[in-house]
Amino acid sequence: MFKRVLVATDFSRHADRVLECIGEIPGMEEIILLHVCPVERDRTEISPALLLEQKEHLLSPLGIPVRSLIVRSEHGDIVRGITGAAVRERASLIVMAARGRNLLRTLVLGSVSKGVIETSMTDVLVLHFRGEDAPDKEGLEKYCLNIFSRILCPVDFSKPTADVLAFLSGLPHIREVILLHVLPAPAPGENRDEQKAQAAAKLEHMKTALNQVTNRVNTVVRQGDPAAEIAAYADKEDISLILIPRYGSRDYATAIPLGRIVSGVAGRVRHPILIRYPRIHLEVEAREISVGEFDLAEKVWLGYHQQKADRNTDRIFGVFVEGVLAAVARCRRHPDCLEVDGVFVDEQYRNRGYAKIAVKALVDACGTEPLYMHSTLPLVTFYGSFGFSLISEKELPEGIRTRFDFAGGNLEGANVTPMRRNPTT
Repeated sequence: MFKRVLVATDFSRHADRVLECIGEIPGMEEIILLHVCPVERDRTEISPALLLEQKEHLLSPLGIPVRSLIVRSEHGDIVRGITGAAVRERASLIVMAARGRNLLRTLVLGSVSKGVIETSMTDVLVLHFRGEDAPDKEGLEKYCLNIFSRILCPVDFSKPTADVLAFLSGLPHIREVILLHVLPAPAPGENRDEQKAQAAAKLEHMKTALNQVTNRVNTVVRQGDPAAEIAAYADKEDISLILIPRYGSRDYATAIPLGRIVSGVAGRVRHPILIRYPRIHLEVEAREISVGEFDLAEKVWLGYHQQKADRNTDRIFGVFVEGVLAAVARCRRHPDCLEVDGVFVDEQYRNRGYAKIAVKALVDACGTEPLYMHSTLPLVTFYGSFGFSLISEKELPEGIRTRFDFAGGNLEGANVTPMRRNPTT
């Protein structure tokens, strides 16, 4: 389950309480006690004796190997120090308090815990404590007694949800699981009763699959803002732990750092929350877009000069991620040549190689003829990887050369350069 657990500490009273909770974590084989120190501070100021004291405190009751680790972080970047250590140590879980030193009592999450949630590539357990605003240390009562006993699991029937349920099936000693689905406000004309019935049926199917884990699985359907409803239900039912995937159905396929709903939940709840980094496989399909789908390409092009597709001259190739068009590339036929342009990736899908997939699909389909283009200067190397070479403006066919007449021969000033790809034999 969680073989190697990294516990971040800043020696605050909240961090001290975390040490009393980690014995509830199943499957631990090693604990790494981490303190991140800004590089401008001397290592001796950190008081390794404090780490040693905490290490000995853990060794006594748990009987699990404990290693202490001090990381010096440049520019005071505590978040990067924690997430970087988790990668290097191959941690399967990061555990930390929701708040640390000198944090305003009105805040639910500290900047460090928030940053780790947003950037970590592994699961994160953030612990809150009852009475954490009390002035004395003893005022911090623990939520962590039997932390994995009564779990609230928000579900939206997406792939991340399926991953969380599979993970949940492997947890031992669960007393109760609550599967909660929140319906958004109905759109005009929608049948809300039918939507509730469909959601309830799906939850019952999930309940059956979890019966092998515990015979106490309850299902709940609510309506409203998902993050607010999840937080309200957790407070009302005194949940021991909220288990939620990092991404939801609307955002797991994109490049955002954190899902909209989990971000809202983490910023509201004062219960322990385990944010699962989903182990999912995205369905990515590259294919030529039919003429009837040209409007999809035009919607993507809204962020790229609002281009329009021509049914008579264009072949458009797209990359679909989980069924949503994420990237496009166009091959336009002129009377004297084929031109490549309109290569564009929707902003939320960038930095995942989808432009390369789209251009490859285009080249594979159209590359038996010479291909011409005006490449922006920063992308010359990118197109060069597909066999495009620099040519002079005079070598361009007249059909596309006239497109940049406005530059008066100064294509570099227009930030473009002509390129050609010879036919594939």
